[in-house]
Amino acid sequence: MRLRFSLQIIIGAVAIQVAMVSLLVWNTTHQIRESHTELLVRSAEQQSLLMTSALVPGLAYSDAAMLQDVLQLVSGQPDLVYAVVIDAGERRLAVVGTPPESLLPVTGTQVDERGQVHITRRIDLAGQSLGLLGVGYSPEGVNALSDALLERNVTLGIAMLALSILAAVLFGLVITRRLRRLDAGARAFRAGRLDHRIPPLANDEMGDLARTLNALASDLGQSQSTLRQQNLKLNRSVERMEALLRGAEAVLWEAEPATGQWRFVNGDTQAILGISAQQIGQPGIREARVHADDLPRLRETYRQAGPTPSSVDYRYRSNEASWVWLRDIVSSASDSDGHAVLRGLTLDVSPQRQAALALKDSESRYREVIEHVSEVIFRTDHQGRWTLLNPAWEELTGYSIAESLGRPVSEFVSAEDSPLLEALTNQLLHGNKSQLRDELRLLTRAGEPRWVSVFVRSSQDAEGRVIATFGTLTDITERKRAEEEIRRLAFYDSLTELPNRSLLYDRLRLAMASAARSRHHGAILFLDLDNFKDINDTLGHDVGDELLRQVASRMQGTIRETDTLARLGGDEFVIILNDLHPEQAQAAVEAETLGSKLLHLLAEPFRLGEHERHCTPSIGATLFGDGEVNVDELLKQADLAMYRAKDSGRNTLCFFEPEMHQVVKARAALEADFRKALREDQLHLHYQPHVDDQGHILGAEALLRWSHPERGMVPPMEFIAVAEQTGLIIKLGRWVLQTACQQLALWHRESQWMRINMAVNVSAKQFRHPDFVREVAEILQSTGAPAQHLVLELTESLLLEDTETVITRMNALRELGVGFALDDFGTGYSSLSYLKRLPLSLLKIDQSFVRDILVDANDAAIAEMIITLAKTLGLEVIAEGVETPEQRDFLLEMGCHQFQGYLFGRPGPVDQLEKRLVGRRTGTHN
Repeated sequence: MRLRFSLQIIIGAVAIQVAMVSLLVWNTTHQIRESHTELLVRSAEQQSLLMTSALVPGLAYSDAAMLQDVLQLVSGQPDLVYAVVIDAGERRLAVVGTPPESLLPVTGTQVDERGQVHITRRIDLAGQSLGLLGVGYSPEGVNALSDALLERNVTLGIAMLALSILAAVLFGLVITRRLRRLDAGARAFRAGRLDHRIPPLANDEMGDLARTLNALASDLGQSQSTLRQQNLKLNRSVERMEALLRGAEAVLWEAEPATGQWRFVNGDTQAILGISAQQIGQPGIREARVHADDLPRLRETYRQAGPTPSSVDYRYRSNEASWVWLRDIVSSASDSDGHAVLRGLTLDVSPQRQAALALKDSESRYREVIEHVSEVIFRTDHQGRWTLLNPAWEELTGYSIAESLGRPVSEFVSAEDSPLLEALTNQLLHGNKSQLRDELRLLTRAGEPRWVSVFVRSSQDAEGRVIATFGTLTDITERKRAEEEIRRLAFYDSLTELPNRSLLYDRLRLAMASAARSRHHGAILFLDLDNFKDINDTLGHDVGDELLRQVASRMQGTIRETDTLARLGGDEFVIILNDLHPEQAQAAVEAETLGSKLLHLLAEPFRLGEHERHCTPSIGATLFGDGEVNVDELLKQADLAMYRAKDSGRNTLCFFEPEMHQVVKARAALEADFRKALREDQLHLHYQPHVDDQGHILGAEALLRWSHPERGMVPPMEFIAVAEQTGLIIKLGRWVLQTACQQLALWHRESQWMRINMAVNVSAKQFRHPDFVREVAEILQSTGAPAQHLVLELTESLLLEDTETVITRMNALRELGVGFALDDFGTGYSSLSYLKRLPLSLLKIDQSFVRDILVDANDAAIAEMIITLAKTLGLEVIAEGVETPEQRDFLLEMGCHQFQGYLFGRPGPVDQLEKRLVGRRTGTHN
C-alpha cells in the first residue's frame, strides 16, 4: 500500500527525530562519561607522579612521620579514596584512607569494574626502587554528574520525542524549514559546539523543541564548566605538592646520560647547591664546585648508573668559605618518550657525616676504656637482665658475654645474697634512690663465690620511670678473704675452729641481754676433760690436739644452731644455751638434758691414730636470765660447778646451786612416777561448774587430777610441766578429751542436762599435732557427744607461733560445731589483730586479775578492758577464780555475767556436780 507523501514525511521525520534525539542523548552522555573518566585518570596520574617526588626524601630516610605528613596534605583532595606508601620491605610506612589488602603486582593504572581508579607507582631514587605509592580515586563524583546528566538528557529526550512527533506533523504540513533549523542545531550540538543556539521560532511546539535543545546544550555547557573547576582544584593541588617538594631538604633532578648535565631540577638548589635553578642548566657550573679528588668518582657513578640505584658521596663547595658533603643517588630510566635519562636525588649529608665521625671516635674511646678496665661495667634493662657487659666480666665469672646477655642478674648471684639483690632492685625501681652501693657474692661458672662491690645507678625516661640500670662490679674477694682471716684469727680458735674467749664473751653478753628481754632462761655448761693431761703427756701434743678436735666435732654436732660452743684454751670448753624455759626449774632440766647427752657422747672411745682412748668430761652448769650477774661472774659460777663435778667423781654434771641440783633429781623422780601413773590409771577428772549471774549452772570445766599413792594429790602445775617436757602431753590430752566427751554424752542423754557445756583445756603441743582435728572428730563420733556443747580452752601462747595454721585448724573444728574459749586472756602476748580473726565464743578473765580486783586498780582496769573487748567482738566473757560475793558483784557492775570459782563450787568428782545439776542451781561453796 502506498502512503501519502506527507505521511511518509511525517513518519520519516518522526523516525529521524527519534533516532537523532536518542543518538544525541546517548552520544553526549557517553562522551561526557568517557571525558570524566579520562580526566579523572589523568588527574590521578598527575597527582600520583607529584606525590612520588614529594615522598622520595622521607622514604630515603625511612622517616614515617615525614611520609605521613605528605599524605595528610593530599588527603583532602576530592575523590581520593586512599594513599599508601610501602617500602622495599613491603612495610606500610604511611597510610591515609583505606587501601586494599595488596597493591597491583606491577606499577601502572587500572580502572576496576566499579570505575575506581587504582594507580601503583614505583618511588625511585637514582634508579633504585625505594618502595611503592598506591593511590585510589573514586568515580563517585564523575558518575554522579554523569548520572544526573543522563537523567536530565533522558527526560529532555522524552520531551523532545513528544515534540518531534508534533514537529513532524507540522513539518509534514507546513514548516519543514523549522525542522531543518532544529536539525542544524542538533548537528551542532553533536559536533560539540554547545555554545550554538537554535534561533527562536514561533511560540509553538517547534519553538519549545528549539528551546529544549538549547537547554540541553546549556546543561552540557555547565557540565564542562564544572569539569574546568575540578581541573582548577587539581592544579592547585599540584601547586601545593610542588611547594611541599620545595620545602624538602633535597634536590630531585633529571640529567642527560651522555654528559651528566642536569636538564630538570626540583627543590631548593640555592640552599643546597648554592646555585639557582636557572643557573643549574649551564654546562659545567655544578662540576666546577665538586672537589677535584671526588669528581672522577662522581662522573664514574653517573657513567655506570643502571636501573639499580647507586650512590656516591662527594665534597662540594656550596660557597667560597666551606666544603659540604653531598650524596647523589642516581639510576638510569626512560622518559615518557622512551629516551634514556638519568634520574637522581641530591642530599646534604654533612651533619650525618660529622655525627658519624664523632660517634665513631666516641665509640672507639669508649670501647678502649671498657675493654681494658679491670672493673666489670654493666647495664641492665628494667627487668634486671644484662644488656651490656665488658670483657672483665669473663675474667671475673668465667661466663662469656654472649651467653650472659639477656639473662637475669639473679641467675649469677648466690642464694644467700638473693634477698639483698631484690632489696637493691626494689629501691632503684620503686624507691627514691637513684644510686646505691653494696657488696654481694657472684657465682662463677665453676660455682665459686666471688665477692664484688656493686655501684649502680638508675636511668629514667622523661616520665621518671626506670628503664635501665648501669654501674660497675669490683672484685673484692681477696679483701674479703683477708678480712675473714683477720676475723678468724681474732675470734676463732686455730686448732678447733671454734669461737675463742673473745667471741665467747661477746656472744655471752648478747645471750644474757636476750634472756633478760624475753624472760627466757639461758645456761652455761663449762666442760673440762678429766684425763686430758695424761693423754697429752703420754701420747704427745699432736695426739692431744687431735683429741681436742674430735671432742669439738662431737659436741658441735649435738648442740642447736642457736647455741654456741667455744674453746677457752687447753681442754676447757664452754657451751651457751639460749631460749630455755621461762621457769627456772624447767630451764635447769633442759640444761641437764643436754649435759647428759654430752656425757654419754664423750664416753664413747676416741680413735687417736693407732690408739683408742677414753676421755670423760666434768661439766659445771649455771643458769642466767635476770641480768644480775656479769659475764665474768657467770663463768666463775660455771667453773666452780665444774670443779664440784670433778670432786664428785668426774664424768658428771653439777649445777652451781646445790638446791637446783636437787630440783633436777626431784624432776627425774616425778617423771618416773608420772609414767607409772599413766600406766596404772592414777589420773582422773574433776569438774568445776560455770554459772551465770543467777547461779544457774551453764557448764563445767574438766580438770585433771593425780592421786599419788604416796604423795597424795600432786598439783597439776608440777606434772603438767613434766608431760610437756617429755612429750606425754599428747597422749594425756587425748585421754582427757576422750573421758570428758564420754561424760558429756552421758549428760545429754538426760533431758534436764542437755544444755550443759563441757570445757576442756588443750595444750599448745596437743593442738599443733597434725592429727588433732581428725582425733577430735573421731572422739565426738565414737562417744556421741554433741559438738556444739564442747568448748576447747586454748591459751594465748598458742598464738605466738604459726598463727595462720592455728586459725585454719580452729575453723575446721568450728565447722564440726566445736566452740572455743581463750583461757588466761590478758596474761600473754596475743595480737588483737589476730584475736578478731579467731572463731572464739568465749573470753576468760584470768584469776590473777580477779584475785586483787577490789584493791588493785590495774587489775580492775584490765578486767574491764577484757569485758569491753568481748562485747565489742560479740563474745561471751567468764571470770575465773571468783571467791567472794564482793568480787562477783564488782564484776557484775562491769558487765560480766558468767563466773567460775570457789564461791560457786570447788572442782570435784562427777557425782558431786551431778547432785547440783539436779536443781540447776548452786549456792556458795568454800
